[in-house]
Amino acid sequence: MSNRVFQGNLSTEGINEIIEQLKHYSDVDLPHLADELVRRLAEIGITVAEYSVYSTFRPYIEFKYETVGLGEGDLVGSDNALIHRVWVNKTGVHDADISPLLMSEYGAGPYADSEHRGTFPNQKHAFESEWYWRDEAGVLHSSEEDYTMISTQPMYRALIEMMNKANAVAKEVFEVNG
Repeated sequence: MSNRVFQGNLSTEGINEIIEQLKHYSDVDLPHLADELVRRLAEIGITVAEYSVYSTFRPYIEFKYETVGLGEGDLVGSDNALIHRVWVNKTGVHDADISPLLMSEYGAGPYADSEHRGTFPNQKHAFESEWYWRDEAGVLHSSEEDYTMISTQPMYRALIEMMNKANAVAKEVFEVNG
């Protein structure tokens, strides 16, 4: 790829022509190139995020790039659907909707990221090593066996990969050598 070249004669008219070329570049080309940079980095992030999610959760989670303005955008992870869970304890039957994205990012159960445990609404056992409960049919379950999930951190991994590739992608988009 080549460097961008602005040309003009070494005269007042030539320098004014170069100034106009620079203005055009900053007003027209630069914002579109910045938009291309952000879009390409988001595509890299989306690929990494999708790869980082457990296959059973992939249908529930969507990663996409949303344009905020020219040269600005957000990599967004969102739940397409929540996972509904029902359990029974001495106080009765309980249920909650669980975010697959939060469970993927932070984990759940005894092996969850200890700083971010408790993605289950109104959780009470986040820092216990193991706990038990009965489902609607009365079957006893263990957190160790059934609902432990190690964090895969799709959004965090996407961010790290975008940061690692930012210089290389910028050089490609802005056609810079070296």
